[in-house]
Amino acid sequence: MGIEVSNVTVRFGGITALSEVSVSLSPGQIVAVIGANGSGKSTLFNSITGLVSVASGSIRIDDDEVIRIPPHRRIAGGLARTFQTPRFDPRITVEKAVLCGFYPVARSGFVRSLLHTPGSAREERTIRRECDGILALFKLDKLRSVPMGELPMGQVRLVEVARSVANKPKYLLLDEPAAGLTRVEQELLSAEIRNLVARGVGVLLVEHNFNLVQQLSEHVVVLDRGSILFTGAPAELAGNRAFVDAYLGTSGH
Repeated sequence: MGIEVSNVTVRFGGITALSEVSVSLSPGQIVAVIGANGSGKSTLFNSITGLVSVASGSIRIDDDEVIRIPPHRRIAGGLARTFQTPRFDPRITVEKAVLCGFYPVARSGFVRSLLHTPGSAREERTIRRECDGILALFKLDKLRSVPMGELPMGQVRLVEVARSVANKPKYLLLDEPAAGLTRVEQELLSAEIRNLVARGVGVLLVEHNFNLVQQLSEHVVVLDRGSILFTGAPAELAGNRAFVDAYLGTSGH
């Protein structure tokens, strides 16, 4: 069980964005992927979710090879993600944005919803209760009627994480979720990530905030120009000269 990325290579024309990269994520585990801009972090996420084609290698989710499975089926199978640049219609409200996250797990089809059958009505009430709970967890309940375009970027990112949680994922891929968040919002995000992991969700975290990486992750993968530079525990990184040079700069500060 888990996500197994094995020797994956991704090319865009003559550019190799990932070169034989391998990453493992188990249920109830947090693995961080870090590296400088352009190192291949988002490409790794896109390969797992099916948004880019893989030139070679294998991607297995719960022992099933997913290379040829389209993105919507991977999502329906329990995969969720956020994006480095959140994707929302600026006109919809916070509540509607989070409600969209329930769509992949909703059982009522389009026709049943239109006919307002008893089953679809019950499910709608359940979804709205669960949405209320998620909004409260992320301290977004007072913003439920605010259009997404009126929120600062930090809160937009929280809404995106809340939407991904609504999908009830088995595996959650978070692409720089703490960017633009206040300290209080970062603490809120960290607490909710830990809650998800305690419930058995596997979290793959791309994050530039190394303090957050150290606080949350059990295992770190460092990418450098599409290749793996280092894998291991966060505590081992500080003494790794190659990591310090590539990620923190040659001064080491």
